[in-house]
Amino acid sequence: MLTGVTVIELGQVIAGTYGGAILAELGAEVIKVEPIRGDTARNPKIAPLRGESAIHLFMNRGKESVVIDLKTPAGLDVFYRLVEEADVVVDNFRPGVMKRLGIDHETLKQRNPDIITVSVTGFGETGPLKDKAAFDLVVQAFSGHMDITGDPDGSPARVGIPLADIAGGIFSCISVLAALAERGMGGHGRHADVAMLDSLVSMLSYDALDHLNSGKDVTRQGTAHAHMVPWQAFEAGDGYVVVAARDEKFWRNLCGAIGRPELAEDPRFANNAMRVANRDEIVPILTETFKTKPKAEWARILDEHDIPAAPVNDVGEVFTHPQVVARDMVQTYEHPTLGEIRYPPSPVKFSDWSMPRKPAPMLGQHSRRVLEQRLGIDPDEVARLIETGIIGSWTPSE
Repeated sequence: MLTGVTVIELGQVIAGTYGGAILAELGAEVIKVEPIRGDTARNPKIAPLRGESAIHLFMNRGKESVVIDLKTPAGLDVFYRLVEEADVVVDNFRPGVMKRLGIDHETLKQRNPDIITVSVTGFGETGPLKDKAAFDLVVQAFSGHMDITGDPDGSPARVGIPLADIAGGIFSCISVLAALAERGMGGHGRHADVAMLDSLVSMLSYDALDHLNSGKDVTRQGTAHAHMVPWQAFEAGDGYVVVAARDEKFWRNLCGAIGRPELAEDPRFANNAMRVANRDEIVPILTETFKTKPKAEWARILDEHDIPAAPVNDVGEVFTHPQVVARDMVQTYEHPTLGEIRYPPSPVKFSDWSMPRKPAPMLGQHSRRVLEQRLGIDPDEVARLIETGIIGSWTPSE
């Protein structure tokens, strides 16, 4: 889909790399420019898997690795030459770092007027907190997401995935695609300022709109919903099942499915508004009922009655489920040293198109090829750059 598009990625760990993984799976050539030490995500002590990092193996799939010391004039020259042949540069340094390195948008567009640059930061490039250190946990807390996640009587909870990092990566990918589309219609290169904080604030969605216009607080509900009943997880005989029977059709179906048709005729539960008002009466009835059967049996019964419901699966159950398998959400790539790696790919699917399956690269695996074949640098000069430590390289014999 993006064949012919070249992305230079200066991303580290997740926020600056997840978008690049999506772009690579859409067909873009994503050249990951790394420092001599490599992306921090390569640290095998972080999410260790067979001597590598699971974060690196997932976030950098499909990319090429070129190692350049950007703090040297010769290294900068190589980078500028890459930019001249590229479409996009993505980074997730703190604000000001790109300018100090001499690779900010204003500088790069002198080399390539059509270049698109995207910077993913914790708090954005403007505002009083622009220089504040930010990790996913910090942004989840600051954005309000932790305050509304968890049980009502419990402590705040973070979302199980690094939501702020991944959201930053998704919105950086969207920024790249939008800028490419505009440029393709006669526009010019732009700089995109993507903040993880902005991403999560936007994702507060309709709760934010409600609060901003009514002043009502948004509170933790656990798996329940402030405005819908039943809409939560119920304990089954061996786990949990969620039920989202808000609409009256589904509520009536649910009453029949659990063998309690009389509940559908009870005026206390006649509609969603009444069930919300009488939550403390109906939820205990449903809670005791769902304890009587295992979650798989409830899932089957609820499906037979066309009720929006699902078992609360663990991760192992997710990847062995026939639906997930049928959707090709478990794929493999062949890693240079680890062999076959299984992973969940991007969810994007198009007709008459196959997603490429390329591995996460070894550090500097593509340095020689990119410099020699893409930039036309003489092999002897490339060897000299490697010997002097300006360029890093990896070969299978190492």
